[in-house]
Amino acid sequence: MKERQVVGAAVELLTGEGPSAVTPAAVAERAGLARTSVYQYARSGNDLVALAVEEVFVRVNAALADALEAAGPDPVDRLEAIIRTVLQGAADGHAPDQSVDVAALRDGQQARLRHLHDDLMAPLAAAIQGAGAEDVPALTAISWGAINGVVPLIGHGMPVDRAVALVVAYVRAGVASTARE
Repeated sequence: MKERQVVGAAVELLTGEGPSAVTPAAVAERAGLARTSVYQYARSGNDLVALAVEEVFVRVNAALADALEAAGPDPVDRLEAIIRTVLQGAADGHAPDQSVDVAALRDGQQARLRHLHDDLMAPLAAAIQGAGAEDVPALTAISWGAINGVVPLIGHGMPVDRAVALVVAYVRAGVASTARE
């Protein structure tokens, strides 16, 4: 129970105020726990940031799995489901601040976050490949860049539906321009 409180408080601080706000004292206060309780789960602020980022990935990956199941097998429908899920997650505060310094995390934490990121990217690459694109790794990276590029715009008021439409059109054009004959 206390671990969920600690992780939840760290996520709230990370997504609401950024990584510098994720300190043992702030997490303890947000969770309504003694600071010593926080140290049972994390040795430092960086450990708390790692726990929070991992939790955000877990939440987004779970939502993505549900969205892909609902989208069915069509690659274009799957692309839109991926884009919509990630952007809606960002709008709902389920996206970590882009200023997280992954290099400051311990090696094991970095490896875990890379694995979770790969889990997030795999369906995007599969949908792009399924749509018939050439150079799937490049288009996946470009598409991910487009998705991340509109996250700040959503934060400044762009409606999620508009952001999704723009990114879907951009990705579809990229896929079509490299489609195998």
